[in-house]
Amino acid sequence: MENDKKPKFTDFYETVEVMGNELSHGHLGDAEFSFVNSRILHRDHTFPWSTPSFHTTFFSIGFLMEAHGKITIDKEQYIVKSGMFFVNKPGELQQLTWYSVEESYGLLFTEDFISKYAGISIYKIFPFLLFEKQVPLQTTMEFRQELKKILLLIVQQLQKESPFQKKMCANLLTRFLLKIKQEYWEGYKIHTAPNRNPDILKDFTQNLEYHYDQLLKGKVNRILYIKDYAEMQQLHENYLSSILKEKTGKTGGQLIAEKTLSTAKILIMDQRFSMKEIANMLGFSYLSYFSIFFKKHTGLSPVEYRKENSNS
Repeated sequence: MENDKKPKFTDFYETVEVMGNELSHGHLGDAEFSFVNSRILHRDHTFPWSTPSFHTTFFSIGFLMEAHGKITIDKEQYIVKSGMFFVNKPGELQQLTWYSVEESYGLLFTEDFISKYAGISIYKIFPFLLFEKQVPLQTTMEFRQELKKILLLIVQQLQKESPFQKKMCANLLTRFLLKIKQEYWEGYKIHTAPNRNPDILKDFTQNLEYHYDQLLKGKVNRILYIKDYAEMQQLHENYLSSILKEKTGKTGGQLIAEKTLSTAKILIMDQRFSMKEIANMLGFSYLSYFSIFFKKHTGLSPVEYRKENSNS
């Protein structure tokens, strides 16, 4: 019976099905990048109303113009109200309760999306999204209007049939995030070990991001495993694995594979590199090992993926 009390990890799209509305009524976009109009999505509900607890593999930004509710992030509750916005990162367990919704919007995006279509590294340009605990922040009326203008431009692009739609949306998303960075996180730097609060998941994420940044720069050429990341924090690998599973719903191996895959996609889209060079950069001993890994996770070989996405 005790296991029944554990929260179920449910993806956002499964959660929307539970809501009982067609996705298109309050949602534009796809699993890489989406815009959500909460008022439309929840128009048939009697308030207060709560989503099931859900777990995502993407970043999400909630932007409340006129709404009131609370959000639970990894068992911590925060009141959200008109004039606030909040940011959630992949791996967090979330539940949103609405008391009223007149005007509220959301943006959902993956790390792959902003890397592929805007050439932006979240680790380099927006590290606060990865490493800082995001609590709801109050905005000024002027700032809200600036953000809303960008949101409306995003909606216009998502409603168009254009081969440049995703690139346009990625650039607008970058503008949106830069506005937030300028307002709240200007001059932000990743904390160094001596003054950083101990957080096993945060430290793992930082070590993971740093390692793949070094791979992309050609400074290292081997894959690290969960044992290596555990040693960085002076933890037993089984303990680190259990913490990651509890916090994200995924094993350390899955998180490492996801990061390897997203990095591989970035490199494959760069025509300067051959597949053999990419395999070497990512630490694969043989091109065949890299091809097997990539096809297992995408259904395409690296060559097929480059060909299919060369005109994106």
